[in-house]
Amino acid sequence: MIRGIGIDISDPRRFQGMEHSLLSRIFTEREISAAPVRSDEYFAARFAAKEAFAKAIGTGIRGFSLPEVEVSSDDDGRPFFIFHGRAEKLAAGLRFHLSMSHERNAAVAVVVAEHEE
Repeated sequence: MIRGIGIDISDPRRFQGMEHSLLSRIFTEREISAAPVRSDEYFAARFAAKEAFAKAIGTGIRGFSLPEVEVSSDDDGRPFFIFHGRAEKLAAGLRFHLSMSHERNAAVAVVVAEHEE
């Protein structure tokens, strides 16, 4: 059964030239170190995924910090979440489906949260 759906869009230009100290307030060190050369789109898509997660669980960005929601990819490039701290507790008992896409001026993410069976 679906618990919630979240969608978010982000402008990659917000992340152009962003200092590491600011990035680390949003992303984990693993996310930062995995960023490709054209990292503005990478970061915008992951930021949108974190926001879409918050919408899918219905809390908004309350009760957890953004680095507690980590976006990773499997060997085929399929994105998935890794939860830490308080976000892990909020995500307990739920299964998440994540899709991200980006283009020069926009990055979007969609999250579907469903109760685990």
